[in-house]
Amino acid sequence: MPVSVLVDQKGLKGSTLITGFHGVGLTGYLATSYLIHALKAVRIGFIEVENPPPWVGTADGGLVTPFEVYKKGKTILVKLEFSPHKSEEAEFAKVLADWAIHQRFKDAVLIGGLDSSYKRSKDRYCIVPTGAYFDGARNVTGEVLEPGLLVYGPLAVMLSEFEIHDFPAVAVLPFADPVRTDPGAAALAIRRISKAYGFRVQVEELMKDAKFVERDFDRRSRLTKGSLQRMYA
Repeated sequence: MPVSVLVDQKGLKGSTLITGFHGVGLTGYLATSYLIHALKAVRIGFIEVENPPPWVGTADGGLVTPFEVYKKGKTILVKLEFSPHKSEEAEFAKVLADWAIHQRFKDAVLIGGLDSSYKRSKDRYCIVPTGAYFDGARNVTGEVLEPGLLVYGPLAVMLSEFEIHDFPAVAVLPFADPVRTDPGAAALAIRRISKAYGFRVQVEELMKDAKFVERDFDRRSRLTKGSLQRMYA
């Protein structure tokens, strides 16, 4: 069974895709999750995979599944509670990028983290835009990633796919702590994206709950890691 996006396709044209994976400092995951909460986005679908994490949670609206799609106006947010299985991580990223392209989205914003040990200037974040990104009306601006440094993982797959298809997309990459959850880096990404796209989002709650977020995610990660090891052993 291939990776597939299970969403009603009506009304998606002209949308902005926002997502982030579990990278340095969990920056992409934290920022995307908090934006969904702050914007009061509504779940509109799911991403189905062949090897799903053996996990669901509960929330006020019912079950929380590993890969979900949310909508607020013309903003589509994809939240990954856990990373896709390594065997289909690249396919997951490519399918998601192709879906945005074929649904004629306006642009895409990808959120990740940069290892702070590579920081060489006063800049707190870098961006990695596709060639088509700055043709749009709304843009996240910033210092472009220094030549020689690489973006890797699912974000790299998505950026490559977007570049091939001349699609406007940008990765927003705050410098983040490489050994722990970094809500500060996520907050910085949220501020830059909110400024560019006109979101009214305050990040004080994210910073206040930083310790709780870190403890809760670490607990769930340990539980899921144990389940995955048993499942794929």
